[in-house]
Formats: sequence, structure tokens, C-alpha cells
Amino acid sequence: MLKDAVRLATSEDNEALVSLEKLCPQGTHLCMYSERDDYFYRSRLYGDTRTLVAEDRAKALVFGVLAAAIKDVRIGGVLRPAAYFYDLRLHPGYRRSVQGRHMLTAWKQMEAWAQERGAHLIYGLVKKDNSPMTALVDERMGYRFAGGMVIHSRPVFRPARTGAHFLRAGVRRPPRELPADDPRLLARTLAVYGKLDFYPEVFSRRLDTPAMREAGLYSFLETERDGSWASIGIFRASRVMRTRVLTIPASYRLLGPVCAALSPLLPLPRIPRQGGSIGYTCVFNHLAEGPRGLQLWRELLAVANNVALADGADLLTSAFDPYVPADRFRSAFRRGSLNTIEYGLVLKAFRPGLEAARFSYFPDVRDMN
Repeated sequence: MLKDAVRLATSEDNEALVSLEKLCPQGTHLCMYSERDDYFYRSRLYGDTRTLVAEDRAKALVFGVLAAAIKDVRIGGVLRPAAYFYDLRLHPGYRRSVQGRHMLTAWKQMEAWAQERGAHLIYGLVKKDNSPMTALVDERMGYRFAGGMVIHSRPVFRPARTGAHFLRAGVRRPPRELPADDPRLLARTLAVYGKLDFYPEVFSRRLDTPAMREAGLYSFLETERDGSWASIGIFRASRVMRTRVLTIPASYRLLGPVCAALSPLLPLPRIPRQGGSIGYTCVFNHLAEGPRGLQLWRELLAVANNVALADGADLLTSAFDPYVPADRFRSAFRRGSLNTIEYGLVLKAFRPGLEAARFSYFPDVRDMN
């Protein structure tokens, strides 16, 4: 009888999974891992999920995990059930071991579960500098890269004592917070983002889910002036998760002490330091209309900066499809970015009609955990 097994995760595995996360940092130039108290928070956002763990029973040690969620998404205008995989982790001490091969068993079990749930495909996002994971993308197993996502992170600025920073940002009056089922906001969001592949059908009725509302971390802001309008969504991620930095690029090591020394005098960014932790506030669903729409959008980003500052976050992040041509929001957002992380969209089709060389991609804010 095998001493190692793949089984369903339970709430009792939380502490073990939080510990495993710390042993599985991601990235090369900026290497880091997520610090969460509640490992299953992300899964609750999706609802219909399955988390498998690989356990060395002889040592009572969880050494691997893989999670997936069923989403109804639109691909090429066709509504398809799909399995989104995430949180694939394997203890470094087991990566070249016989026991480590149980993660392949977990993968096959997850594929079988996805097909039993009626999924037309299984897909996920893989960091392009995650060499162990990219090596698993093997056409012999039916997986291929078919698109991507990029995350840009802007530093959160400390406001100048005089308030000059807010004047420069152009914030003249507070924006309005809208409910997630506001008809105008919903219609405008669908007109821009609903045509992208992988747009979740649940967001066609309202822009959040019951679990998102229960979390109390998501909000939608709009501002309108002089015949122009803009809106953004805000996810206060730093309240539930932070990221521990293990290694940083040389440029960060040089800039960090300078910014720290001058920050009491100037509105300079917080530069991540090696060994320190980073908190994120995510902005999403960027919208703007009218001749001054982009200016109003920038005003909302300034408000998001203040929200992040109040939460103690260090970075304001946003995800984009890098293949969308002339994305004015991405162009404007990345202009002030401190860090960029590139992901490949990996998928395996279970049904015909998914042969396109590349798909567009809607960045689901629930994936930003």
C-alpha cells in the first residue's frame, strides 16, 4: 500500500498549505511568495471548486496542492463551462522524488473532475519565469500556450504634506461609489469587456458575486464631468494577503534607501526591500468615455492610491491582456509602473471549437489573489 496519497483538501489543511506556500516562491528577478492566513479564501470567491493535496503519510506532511474552479465563460461568443486551475505548488524537497510524481496523479484527477463537471477545457495562468511550471506545458499532454496576461504594479505614493500631490492628481470632488448591479455601469462594462474571451457569465448579471460582497473588499467608483465619464473597480487585496519578497532586482536595492530617506520631504514611492512584505491594492474594469474621460480615469487612480495608502498597501496593481491592440489604459497605467509580471495562458481543450492559436483574455479580479 502506498504511503503517499492524493486526497481532497479540508479546512484542517490550512496551516500546512500556508506553510507550503512559503516554500514555493515564484519569480526570478523579483522572487516572492504569498502570505495568507486563510488559504481557502480564494476558493470561496469562485464557489464551485476542488482542491487536491498530495500527502506523505509516513511524515504526515502535505507536499503538494492543486486547485481548480468551474466557471461559465464566453469564448468566441460561445458560453462554455471551463475549469480554471490555480495554486499549483510542490514542496522543493519532493520535486525530483518518486512521491513528487503524485502531483501528476493530482493533475489527472483534476482533469477527470473537470470533465465530469462538463468543462469544455481546463486553463490557467503561468508566470513566464516559472521554469518548473512552463516545463509542464507539454503538447503531448494536450496543453499549449494560447494567450496571456500581464500585471503592472505602480508604487503607492505618500501624499505631500501640503496636499500639492492631490492638486496635481486633479481630484476636485469625491467620486461616487456604485452598486455592482448599476444598470449603466453594467452595460458599459459588458460593452468593453464582455467581448473578451474568458469573460465570466456571472458578471453579465452584476459585477460581483455573493462571496465578493461578503468579503467587503470590492468597490466600483465613477466620476463624471463636462460630458465625460470614467469608472474603475477597486479590490483591497492587502487586507487579506501580503507578499514576502525574497530577492529583488539591483535597481530596487539602489532606489530603496534613497526613496526612504527623502520620503518625509517628497511624495516618493515605497520601494520593496529584500525580506520585507508588500501589500497590493488592485484596480480593474477600467472605463472612460468622452473627451476628458482619460483625465477622469486618472483622477480615480489617484483616489485608488489614497485607498491603498490608507490600507498600508505598497503597490497599486492592474492586469491587462497584452495582445489587445492600442489599450490606452494599459499604456497609461504602465507608464508609472515599478514592476511587470508576465503570464502565459495555458489550456487543454476537451471539446472541439477551441483550436485558435491565441485567445483574448479577460482578467478576472478573483484571479488576483
